[in-house]
Amino acid sequence: TGDVHKLFTKREVRSAAFELNGAELEFYDDLTRFVEDQSFAAAQDQSARGRAVGFTMAMLQRRMASSIYAVRRSLERMKARREKILEDLDAEAQQQIVEQLESEVLSVNPVVLREEITSLSNLVTQALQLEDREDQTKLTKLRAVLNQEGIFDDPQMKLLIFTEHKDTLDFLAGDGRDGRPLGKLVEWGLTVTQIHGGMKIGDRDTPGTRIYAEREFKESCQILVATEAAGEGINLQFCWLMINFDIPWNPVRLEQRVGRIHRYGQEKDCLIF
Repeated sequence: TGDVHKLFTKREVRSAAFELNGAELEFYDDLTRFVEDQSFAAAQDQSARGRAVGFTMAMLQRRMASSIYAVRRSLERMKARREKILEDLDAEAQQQIVEQLESEVLSVNPVVLREEITSLSNLVTQALQLEDREDQTKLTKLRAVLNQEGIFDDPQMKLLIFTEHKDTLDFLAGDGRDGRPLGKLVEWGLTVTQIHGGMKIGDRDTPGTRIYAEREFKESCQILVATEAAGEGINLQFCWLMINFDIPWNPVRLEQRVGRIHRYGQEKDCLIF
């Protein structure tokens, strides 16, 4: 009867475990205390603003799980918003600013705001100190996986990395423009492109668009770092290795990510971390 041609190759999924080190754990505990205090206050406020603050607080811990850089950027934005309210003492202007901040601030009481700014400043300082160290455990684990899979030895080997957060994408794949830091993967000497929600779909010949980045990945870049914007609609079956740097809550979205490489036309078995 001849050989049966399988439509789909195999898929192997592995977890890459790591444990936060002492200083990271201390930061996580301090962040958690801040989140708990804010969430408790938000729970007392039954309004839409209270619910929004509670949601923002839940997001902080998710961002910490993604990268210290991502949570630090959020903390800085939260601090800046509170400072903006304090800058303008006119009650009407304050209210307008609070509304613009998508109900992220519960109180415009200057005493409360100053306390929150102090807490946020301390957390930002802690995060910056952790970022300056060379032993961020998640990053160390990422590098170990890249070494183990031979990414540094074979420039032709392709890797797709997914993250939930644009800040974490910048942390890994930033090109150093606009005064932003160079991404860690770029620092490590790897060729990197990116796809995120702020990019237009575009075409193969327009730099800075999604389709151009897809072509770059295929033809000249070893690694594509992507947010959920690349979770649907693009075919990357020329790549068989994928890392979920963080995991979406919705398992359907996780399957959509995997479907970018484990699909009809994929000739190799896929390895997903």
